[in-house]
Amino acid sequence: MIRRLVNGILDRQEWADGVGELLQKIYLAVLRPVPPVKDLLHGTWLGHALHPVVTDLPVGAFSAALFLDLIDQVDGANWATLLGFVGMLAAAATGIADYTGTDGKTRRYATIHSLLMFFSTIFYLASVLVRFEIVAGTNDHAMIAAIVGYVLLVVGAYIGGEVVFGLGYMVDRHAWRGGGGKWSALEPASFPEDAPAKAKAGAQSIVVVKRGDTVYALHDTCAHAGCSLAEHGKLVGDKIECQCHGSRFDLRTGRVARGPATFDQPAYEVRRGDAGIEVRRAPHG
Repeated sequence: MIRRLVNGILDRQEWADGVGELLQKIYLAVLRPVPPVKDLLHGTWLGHALHPVVTDLPVGAFSAALFLDLIDQVDGANWATLLGFVGMLAAAATGIADYTGTDGKTRRYATIHSLLMFFSTIFYLASVLVRFEIVAGTNDHAMIAAIVGYVLLVVGAYIGGEVVFGLGYMVDRHAWRGGGGKWSALEPASFPEDAPAKAKAGAQSIVVVKRGDTVYALHDTCAHAGCSLAEHGKLVGDKIECQCHGSRFDLRTGRVARGPATFDQPAYEVRRGDAGIEVRRAPHG
């Protein structure tokens, strides 16, 4: 019931579309020229989105600070708030990287999430400045700012969870796709040279790249956001790049070579059988 209510409110926030488009252009202008930094922030090297890992720090630190404030442990609350604020900056950096790959409803929700977190950070900055006597104020002022920041943090975190768990952003698109040892014939049986082509292997959609006598096969659905690699893929050396958001995968192994994807693309073994070209899901790893 709460989720339906909140989502109904979020779905009506059309203003967030224009704001999100502008923010995304700014962030891409900063991050696109430096792919290693962008991949670092996405968590491509980790094999898992980095943002949810980092967000645990500010949420935990601010929760501890609130408790310490309530029991009048001022010094502990001050240092916990400072730690949480530093964590918020790290979470913002990783969140901005992930934000560059959003679109549609996901971007609308992510925009509102990011704005709530921005204002939460501002209130916590004010709290830190007062706590460490950088600006004038009392402990009560610092605590009030922190409480407002915490409320915004909780609401923003809820919406961030909806982006992931409700809309499926930054999750592995192949998490429930089984391996299996059965060989399946590719249809059609012939493919153009050195160009991504779509094929079917039983119920699975496959992107096929033929280079001379060698045939490479990956699952057609991009592990990042679900685009078709056959329709939106571009060959870059021995990689295929999804032009929806720029993720690259190794044609031979399916391993992610560039973000924003953090999960590998399912790869298929290829053989020539009586029924033509046949494939089966390659073992993980």
